[in-house]
Amino acid sequence: MNIFLLYISFVAAVLLSIPHAAYCAVLKEDTVWSGRVNISEDILVPEGVTLTVIAGTRVNISSFDTTGNDPEYLSPLNEITVRGTIRVKGARESPVVFRVKGDRSSGMWGGIIIDGGSAFILSTQVQNAETGIAVLGGKINMGESVLRENKYGFVVYDGARGKVRNTEITENSFGIFDLGSGEIKYNRLRVNGNKKKDVYIYGQKKFRPGIKQYRKRTVYHRSSASCRVSYADIGKDYTLPDRELTRIYGSEILTGNTIWRGRIEIEGQVRVPRNAGLVIMPGTIVEFRKEDTNGDGIGENGIVIEGVMIAKGTGEKPILFRSAERTRGMGDWDGIRIINSDGALNLAEHIQVENAYMGLHVQFSNVIINRAVLRNNYRAIDIQESRVEVRGNYVHSNKSGIQTVNAEILFLSNYVFNNINGVNFFRTNLTAEDNWILDNRVGGIVVRDGTSRVKNNIVDCNRSGMLIQESFSGAFDSNLITNNYETGVTIRNSDRIELADNFIQSSGFDGVNIVSTTGTIKGNNIAVNGERGIGMQSFNGIITGNSIVANGLHAIENEGDTDILAPLNWWGDRRADRVIYDKFDDRTRGMVIFSPARQVADPYVWLLMTIGKDMQWHGTIAVRENVNIIDGATLMIAPGTRVLFAEEAGLTVTESTIHAEGTDAERILFAPLTHEPEGLWGGILLEHAGRGVFSYSDFHSASCAIRSHFTALKVISSTFRNNEEGMSFSSGPVEITGSTFTENRTGITAFMANALIRENNIFQNETGIIVSEKGGGLTVINNNIYSNTGYNIRVGDLNVEDVDARANWWGTDDPAGTIFYGQQEPVVGKVIFEPVLEEMLLFGEEEEELGEAPPMEAEE
Repeated sequence: MNIFLLYISFVAAVLLSIPHAAYCAVLKEDTVWSGRVNISEDILVPEGVTLTVIAGTRVNISSFDTTGNDPEYLSPLNEITVRGTIRVKGARESPVVFRVKGDRSSGMWGGIIIDGGSAFILSTQVQNAETGIAVLGGKINMGESVLRENKYGFVVYDGARGKVRNTEITENSFGIFDLGSGEIKYNRLRVNGNKKKDVYIYGQKKFRPGIKQYRKRTVYHRSSASCRVSYADIGKDYTLPDRELTRIYGSEILTGNTIWRGRIEIEGQVRVPRNAGLVIMPGTIVEFRKEDTNGDGIGENGIVIEGVMIAKGTGEKPILFRSAERTRGMGDWDGIRIINSDGALNLAEHIQVENAYMGLHVQFSNVIINRAVLRNNYRAIDIQESRVEVRGNYVHSNKSGIQTVNAEILFLSNYVFNNINGVNFFRTNLTAEDNWILDNRVGGIVVRDGTSRVKNNIVDCNRSGMLIQESFSGAFDSNLITNNYETGVTIRNSDRIELADNFIQSSGFDGVNIVSTTGTIKGNNIAVNGERGIGMQSFNGIITGNSIVANGLHAIENEGDTDILAPLNWWGDRRADRVIYDKFDDRTRGMVIFSPARQVADPYVWLLMTIGKDMQWHGTIAVRENVNIIDGATLMIAPGTRVLFAEEAGLTVTESTIHAEGTDAERILFAPLTHEPEGLWGGILLEHAGRGVFSYSDFHSASCAIRSHFTALKVISSTFRNNEEGMSFSSGPVEITGSTFTENRTGITAFMANALIRENNIFQNETGIIVSEKGGGLTVINNNIYSNTGYNIRVGDLNVEDVDARANWWGTDDPAGTIFYGQQEPVVGKVIFEPVLEEMLLFGEEEEELGEAPPMEAEE
């Protein structure tokens, strides 16, 4: 080789060994990384751009954790986000390595996020990331690689597709975290040695890594709830008919007061300075042309309000802000920025904002956002250093729903769903009540470093339900936190936190996870979570008055070395020491001091008036108003549960299912909240329900304990006492077996019904059975029907069909004298009661004592 070529080779080798400075955050053209690359900020590979990383490259990413992140990024840590293409061309002898800069104690980085783009990854190691590789609706082809020492190795969301082969996923906290219905094919994986779980699959699909032994370390979390929420399930987006173009604006300043109506097109930045105002009339359409001068894929045209904006639409005539492009896309325009407008109150009411980078960006301003729809934006609402009321809005299908920093927020009755990140409150004085936070892919609600009151919210079907981090005071009470893929509530590094009266159920792992926190955990119903009801590493406070039952591994696990105070909780039918994991199981840990324990669960006041997803009730549930079960949901009521009703309250089951299946040892009780003599509760109504099953259940003091129409219903080994009516039903089929009806005004009423009533005790009611009309579908056989003060059976005046009531014991030699039927009224159908049984049938216990409901006053 000649000297010149040797010299060139030497210089090239030296250049490749010199660390490159960080590239710009947005790669504007095809880029090649080689040698050593140092990254100190987020990297975005936009559509149409390819990032190529050649063999032997070492990519060192600085750990940098902020309280927030720009809308186009998933994590507050530094990450590589791919919307275009990434090609990582490692080789077996010279792999590509992505890792945090410095040693392991330097922290973490965000990971490689495939956000609708394509990734081709060969012979690559990804380490020290929050998520090694995440695929959000993009495509991946990965082989011969290693994902090691990350929190999550490989995370898959809905819409992901591709192949992963010959890859080792090890020494992470979680190996594979598959949260969607994506089409990823796995082949010849080595998934082992991960600290918490090797493989976690949410949903119904099977994991097939190509090696059978790894299936044993796979966890399937199959919440039967439907976790795909669409706007049609909740409400309706705003629409307006096309309008003639009224005016076109370029980049200009509006002086004085300006009124917009009709259709406005904006081809620049429109600014409303201080002492000026913009009024937008109902029915106006404001459209923005896309202008992208820096090539990052995000439009720059928008509106800047420094004076005041009044955009007050109506339900019939909303105001629309959207892209003017023929094909509208996310980020076509910048957004509505309300900056330094604190002298007057800005109003955004009945508006719809879509296709923006930040739909509404509020800084140093006072704003009311009311009944708005914000969809298909990078971030729907961003609030900083402002006082804002956010009420009754629909925030869906954005990358980031809502983020606030250093703000005072009143957040009421909003729906935030189908976003990647839901709601993030940082350093915020927050009141959040009556919101629905549903089906957000990463986080439902995050509260960090602030004071908060979070009450009566529904947090359902998010990856992580509620995260409370580095907060110094907060009350989180009476929330419904269910079906979240990972953890219901996580509390980290916080002080004086009160988690009270929440319903926390069906989380993939922990109902509640606590790290380095002080506070109080009381009055919560924590049940049916995949692994632990409560898992904690360090907690200084008290856990009391909770129902903690039916969780997968442990009710409470103490992972730390200090003792935890947890008296007066209810542990279900298990001994507390058998469902708690602490010092008695591992000497290095602290104790959970659980004595004394509750023998009966404290009442949990039910929050939700409509149940539209599968739910389970355990312990004692207090129902203060009528609860409707709809949309194909199933309410499961566990053995031993007590359901206590306020006066006239009840359950209505429509096109859904209820299963209350107790056992002989653990009966289910349906009874009033109080012992007031006039305080009858409304009962359970099944109307065109899918199915109803009640077994080993006791009903007393209802106006009608069970009323059923056009429903397949089974009642087994149950007791009805002191009701106006025990049961009333039409159609069917209905089957009542092994049950007792006593001290009711009427035991059973049948109307045009198909029913089998067999092996029951029906006695000491005013009327045992009333057959109102068309009793020919009834079979009443092998029952004890006796000592009812009016009639054992009464046939209504409109019934013209005979009733089959043969082979029953009537407690008398003259059954006909206890039956009102066609002998007294010739036009009324007969009761065919012969042959009669000579002796009482021996089954059940006629005088079985019912458990008493403790008095409880409904909370104001």
